[in-house]
Amino acid sequence: MDQSKAITKAVTSIIQKEPVHIQFSKDSKLVLKRIIPLLLVYRIPVEGKDQMISTLVKSESCSLVGKSSDLDFNAVITPIIRQLIDEFGACQLIEIWQDKEMDTDVAIHISQKSALPIAQKFIKDLESDEQNMFLSTAIKKETKSPKNRDITPIINPLAEEFKQLLYMGIALKPHYNDVSTGKVYPLILRNYREIFTKSLRKSFLEFIRLYTSLKVSQFRMLKTTELQPLIMEIDQNLASESQKFDFLLLVSPLNTREAWLQFKKDKFLKSPKFRYRPMPIDPELVKRNLYNLRIEDIDDPTIAYLFRDKRKELDAMMTMLIDRGNEGFMHGSLQVFGNVNDNLLETAKAILLVYEQHSKKPAPPKKMINATEFAKLAKEELHYLRQQFPSLETGVRIREDITGIMVNRGVLNISKYYEVEASRAIALIQHEVGTHIVTYFNGKSQPFKLFSLGVPGYEQLQEGLAVFSEYMVNELSGDRLRIIAARVVAVHHMLAGHNFSDTFFLLVDHYHFTEEIAFHICTRVYRGGGLTKDALYLKGLMSIITYIREGRELSPLLIGKIREDYIPIVEELTQRGLLNNPILKPRYLAEPYLQNLEKIKSGDNIFNLSNH
Repeated sequence: MDQSKAITKAVTSIIQKEPVHIQFSKDSKLVLKRIIPLLLVYRIPVEGKDQMISTLVKSESCSLVGKSSDLDFNAVITPIIRQLIDEFGACQLIEIWQDKEMDTDVAIHISQKSALPIAQKFIKDLESDEQNMFLSTAIKKETKSPKNRDITPIINPLAEEFKQLLYMGIALKPHYNDVSTGKVYPLILRNYREIFTKSLRKSFLEFIRLYTSLKVSQFRMLKTTELQPLIMEIDQNLASESQKFDFLLLVSPLNTREAWLQFKKDKFLKSPKFRYRPMPIDPELVKRNLYNLRIEDIDDPTIAYLFRDKRKELDAMMTMLIDRGNEGFMHGSLQVFGNVNDNLLETAKAILLVYEQHSKKPAPPKKMINATEFAKLAKEELHYLRQQFPSLETGVRIREDITGIMVNRGVLNISKYYEVEASRAIALIQHEVGTHIVTYFNGKSQPFKLFSLGVPGYEQLQEGLAVFSEYMVNELSGDRLRIIAARVVAVHHMLAGHNFSDTFFLLVDHYHFTEEIAFHICTRVYRGGGLTKDALYLKGLMSIITYIREGRELSPLLIGKIREDYIPIVEELTQRGLLNNPILKPRYLAEPYLQNLEKIKSGDNIFNLSNH
C-alpha cells in the first residue's frame, strides 16, 4: 500500500477506534488490533528476522514490524503517535531489538525521567515471574533517544511535540538461539515470550494509571482484542476432541448393582469385577488429532498456554483410557488428578474421628424421595436460573445406564433407581445444579469453549465449590463430611498398594461405615484401575475455606469450569475484553444464605462446618 495513504488510514482508524491491518510490503506490517496508547516496534535487521522478537511484538495489540529498506519508520510512526497522544493524553512507544554483545540478558534503555518508574515496574515483574530463568537485567539511562547501537534512533522523544510520549528501548540477549547454528530452542523461546508478554502488559497498565487520561476501569472497557482465526479454529478442534467421549462415564462401571450382590456373596473377600462401556473413540487417533493442532503458531502466549495445558490433559486422559482396567490407569490418574499429601490425609482422618460420634447416634426413620421426585426439584431450580437467563437450554434426564446422579454437558442425569434422603435433596440440587450446571453455562457464554468443558485440573475447585454449596444452604451433614473424608483415606490406601477388599474392611472395621456405603466409596476409588479424583472433594473444600478467609469473592470462581491458579489468567482475559462476566448466579450466593460466608470469615473451619 502507498505509504501516505496507509498513514491516513491508520490515523482515521485511531480516531474512529476501529482496528486496522496495513501491509506495506511482504515483510512490513502495521497492526492496530485495539486502539490503545501503545505501539511496539521491531525493525528487522539486514542479517535477518529474530523470530522471538517478531512474534513477541506481533502478539501485542498495536505493533509495527518491518524492514528499514522498504519502510520509513519515522514517517509512519510520527503521525500515529501524535494521534494517540491527542486521543489519550499520552502514549507509550517501545522498540525491541537483539543485542548479542551486551553484559546482561535484558536491558531497558530510557532517556526520560518519566520513563523510569515504568522501566522499574517492567524489571520488577520480569524478575519476580515464577517462570523467569534467572535472567540478569539492567536499566540503561541515556542522554539522547534510546536506540539500538547499530541504527539511527526511531524518533526523538525529547522533541517538543512528544512531551507526552514515553519511549523505551528493550534489548534482549538471544539465549533462545543456538550460538553455532542460529536455530531457536523452541521451549526457551516460548518461555521468553510468555514472561516478557506478562511483564509488558503489567508495565503498560502502570503507564495507563500514571500518565494517561484513562482510568484502568475505562481501559478494560475498550474494544475487544482481535483474535487470530487460528485461535478460534484450535478452540473448536479442542472442544470437538473433548466432546467425542465422556471420561467419567467411560470409567464408571455398568454393573455396580450386580457387583455389590456378588461381593456380598463372596463374603467381601474377592475384589469385584467391573464391566465398562465400549470405547466410542480410538484414543491414539485422538492423540494424533491433538498434536496436529498448531498451537505453536498462536501469537498470544496466554491463550497458547491455555490450549497447550488442555491438550496435555486430554493426552493424559487418552493414555488412561488406553490403560483402563490395568495398573497404568492409576499412574495416569496421578498425573491428571494428583496425589494425597500428608496434610490432606491427616485432615481426613481427623474429620472421620470428630464426626464419628454423630454417626453413631440412633437416627429416626429417614424420609426418602425417588428419581422422579428429585427430578421435579431439579426442574424447579432450573426455572430459578432461567429467570436470570431465559434462553438457558438444559434439562433433566432419568436413565437406566448410570449409578446415582451426574451432570453431563449441562444436563442433569439421574439413575432410574436413585433414592435420596429428603433432607439431602436441597444440598444435592445446589451441588449439581447450583454449581455444576451454573459453571457449565457461565463457561458456555465465554468466547472459548474451554471454559464450559473445563480447564485442566478444574475438578478440585469445582467439587470444592459444590460441597461448599451444601454448607451454604445449611445441609452439609456430619455424615456427608465423613464420606468425603473417607474417599481421601480410601485413595491413599489404594495408592499404598492395598486391594479393594483391604480398603473396604478398613472403612467398615476401623471407621465404622456400613458395608454398602463402604462398597460404594471403594467402587468410586478403584474404578477403571484406580481413580484418585475422589480425593479432590475434601482438598477443594479446604481450598475454598482458605480462599474465603483471605477476603476474596466467590463470584469470579463461577465464570466457568476453572481452577484457582487460573484466576490471574481469567482476570487478564477479562481486562482485555476476551471473557464475559458470569450470566448465572446460584441460589446459595443470595439471601438468606450469605450469612454463612460471614461465619467462615469469622473463624469457622472444616471441623464445625456441619449444619446438623
